[in-house]
Parts: sequence; C-alpha cells; structure tokens
Amino acid sequence: MSMQDRSLNKKRPTTQPTSSIAVLSVGFSLTGAGTVMLGVLLPALSRRWGLHDDTAGLLLFLQFFGSALGAVFTSLHRIRSLLCGYGLLIASTCALSFATTRAPFVTFFLFGLGLGMTMTSTSLLFTDRWRSDRAAKLEWLNFTWSAGATAGPVLFLPFLRNSDVRTLFLTLFGLFSLLFAWVVLRERQEPCRPEVAPSEPATSSAIRFFVPIIVLAMCAVGMEAALSGWLTTYSHRSGMRSLAGAALATSLFWLGEMLSRLAFSTRLLATVGRHTTLQIAMWGLAASVGVLIVAPFPSAILAVAAIAGVCMGPLYPLLLSFLLERSARGWIFAVGGFGAAFFPWLTGVLSAHFQSLRYGLLVPWGAGLLMVALQSITLRPTRTAKEAAPVPS
Repeated sequence: MSMQDRSLNKKRPTTQPTSSIAVLSVGFSLTGAGTVMLGVLLPALSRRWGLHDDTAGLLLFLQFFGSALGAVFTSLHRIRSLLCGYGLLIASTCALSFATTRAPFVTFFLFGLGLGMTMTSTSLLFTDRWRSDRAAKLEWLNFTWSAGATAGPVLFLPFLRNSDVRTLFLTLFGLFSLLFAWVVLRERQEPCRPEVAPSEPATSSAIRFFVPIIVLAMCAVGMEAALSGWLTTYSHRSGMRSLAGAALATSLFWLGEMLSRLAFSTRLLATVGRHTTLQIAMWGLAASVGVLIVAPFPSAILAVAAIAGVCMGPLYPLLLSFLLERSARGWIFAVGGFGAAFFPWLTGVLSAHFQSLRYGLLVPWGAGLLMVALQSITLRPTRTAKEAAPVPS
C-alpha cells in the first residue's frame, strides 16, 4: 500500500461529507418520531381495533422489546445493520398501511426491531467516525432524536383528526425507502479499529457501580417510554375533549426534553457537573410524575408534562456516558430498551386491573422513586469519580 493510500485511509474515519451527517441525522430524527408514534395514535388505534388498556400496553411492549433486541442484534458492520434496520421499517410500515380490523402485534414488534437496529447502528457509526469527539456527537444525535420526537405528535395531528392512519404509514414507508436508498448508494463501512481498553480495572467495586447504573438506565428509558406512550390517552381521559389537544401533552413532554438536552449540550453541564445534574433531574422527575397522577384538570397535565420532559432530558445521555466509558457495544443501548418495553406494558396492566390510568402511572412514579434511592448511594460525587469524569467538549 502506498503512502498516499495510507493517508487516505487515515483520513476517511474522521472526515465525512456534510451531506452524510445531515441525512443520517434526519433519519435519526425520524426514528424519534417513529418511537413516539404509537403512543400518540394509541387512542385512535384502540378504538379502531377495540383494544383495552392491557392489550394496548402489549402493543407498546412489543414495539419497545423489539427495539431493545434491535440494539442487541446490531453487528460490528454498522452499514449492514443500518440497512437491515431501514429494511424492517420499510416492511413494517407497508404492512401497517393495510392492517384493518385486528391489531398487528407482530408488525409492531418488527417496527420496533427496525427502530432499534437503525438507532443503534447510527449511534455506533457516529462513534466509530468521531471517537475523539464521541460525547459531542452523541449529544447531537440525542438532540435530533428529541427534535423528531417533539415534532412527531404535531405532525401526526392531521392524521388523528381525519382518522387516516394509512396515509401516515405510507408516508413513513416512503421516507424510510429514501433513507435506505441513500445508505445503499452513499454510505460505506469504516475500517474496524480496536477498542481502547478501559484504564479502570474490573474490580468488584467497579462492578458494584456498573450494575446500579444499568438499573438506572432501564428506569430512565422505561419512565420515558411509559409517559410518552400513555400521556395522550391520560390527557384525553382527564377531560381533554379532542385527541389533537390530548396529543399536545406528549408534544410538550418531548419539547421539554429536547430543550433541556440542548441546554446541557453546552458548557452548562461542565458548570453544574454530571452528578449534580443527575440528582436534580431525578428528584424533579419523580416529583413531577407524582403531581401528574393527582393533577385535577387538563391544563395542569400539560404544564406538568412539560416539566417532566425538562427533568427527563439529561438523564439518559448522562447515564449512557457512564456506561460507554466501560463498554461501547450494542448491548449497552439495549439496556434502556428492556426498561422501555416493560414499564409501558405494566402501566397498561395496572390501568386495566384498577379501571383507572392514574393507578397505571404508579409504575413510572415507582421507577422514579427507585432512581432517587439508587442515585443517593451510587452516584455520590466521590474524589475518584470527579477525577474520572471527562469534561464535555
């Protein structure tokens, strides 16, 4: 190999066309909209398919369980995994377009599987290309994902008003097809480089720290999925007459999350500190969900949903940064996905059992209380932790 070829190979992992960054970011944003889509459409789909809360919760479970498995199945060949993810999204949205009288449980599982593979392979592809700037790129991707999740409920409103979900699914089918074509024609796999071994030895104390962080990540993503999945239904049952108005609660939740992630992607995080940010966010989230359960009228639900989103925003990216310091593999992204599958389903089960969604929301509230308890014993900013924590760029 000539010196010129070696020089080109050395540059290729770090120098990417702006068009590639932009298109992959748009695709990542679209997965955010796709993730919240079922929760926003749930009241309309429940009427259409005659679903009770426990069955509707099963749909949420299958989507998020599929998403978690998608993260596990993502291989070291990021482009191949990305193509598989978009391929599953194309097939599932096409199938959903023609679903009629019965809830397509398998199709929503495949839809979640496609979302998981697409999100994980995109995140790891960015990580491979910008290892030295990993934190900033993950913050950017989480911001674009939140932007899609925020815009999704608003963009879905016309389809809710007209009960024309087939057109929505066909629109997504077309967009995912375009992204699939882009990856085939323009994206190329990066040369595999060995992971840098962590400087911290795998002692028993490190393992004791690692396991609670995994539980915290599961609770954080599980709460996010349960709230976003049920907020539209909860707001509608609490007195918001139109489904469009009820979907506003979900949109405000994601707007608060997006704005807080945008704020903490600046030097604010370095000023406040990771541990302090996590503590404040966890306490605020647990308190806001508790208020949400006893909220007396719809306008209060809208306000508290926005506050809950603000508190939720920095949690997962920060917990993910702790996890990626120890292992940068696909299963790390699956950790939160299993929480996202379990908590919305259990919320629906409790709601159906007690005939009230307020009882169902005890599930994310309990997860919030568990996070508060765990962080008080796990995330105390000791001298060692402070020295180990990287300063965000």
